[in-house]
Amino acid sequence: MKKHYNNTMLLLLLLFGFSTSIAQNEKNIQAKIKIVQADNLVSIYATALNNSTTLQNDLSYNILALKKGATGNMSKNSQSGAFDLMPNENKTLSSQKINIDPNGKLEIYLFIKKDGHVISKDTLSLGALNKKFENTPIQETQIEITGLIIENVMTKPGRDFYDFFSQSNRTNNLNYPFVIVINEKPALGGRNSEISILVNDETVFRFNTQPKEEYLQMAVHQANRAIYSYHTKRKMLYKSEKLF
Repeated sequence: MKKHYNNTMLLLLLLFGFSTSIAQNEKNIQAKIKIVQADNLVSIYATALNNSTTLQNDLSYNILALKKGATGNMSKNSQSGAFDLMPNENKTLSSQKINIDPNGKLEIYLFIKKDGHVISKDTLSLGALNKKFENTPIQETQIEITGLIIENVMTKPGRDFYDFFSQSNRTNNLNYPFVIVINEKPALGGRNSEISILVNDETVFRFNTQPKEEYLQMAVHQANRAIYSYHTKRKMLYKSEKLF
């Protein structure tokens, strides 16, 4: 009985320490999107400020810019990376330039994470009606972008797989309420590369590439099955959470 009590107390202390650490990180780190607009060209800067007097390390960021034209066409640009912040340092993490449609809309989301948890975020939006940028508070889980696929491929087989995968999604009208990321990296011990399919930072499918079209088409079919399975389990989880 005493051993069980000690284990329970240890678990509570660990959980308390973890939650305290997350809360402290949220207070220390500030995400900020900065823009410079010249006519229809917008320069976007993702920045992070360390409000503490201690080193903040093992941080990561993701910035996503979604541009919607007047005709409804959507394009995206995503950048991510790892970084550290020295005491009281204000660092520019990334920059990009985007041409905007005067009658369209641009939305920008910046998330900073520590150990996989969002500790700071910022958003900006530019619409055709207000003609100015506005801060819009938003949670990461509130971003539901249907049919968005981000690719980070580097070889011809990787590009071919991305093209086949995108075409399959358009043909079958597969508009999932989350972002799908296709990453490619060199495979260990061989000439081929490895492709990973990520959803919400979780790898749902992985395979080694081959230049044959039939092989890549088969990989597209398997990737779609894995994503659909993830989507089904995700919906069931949300339904079960609403029951309690």
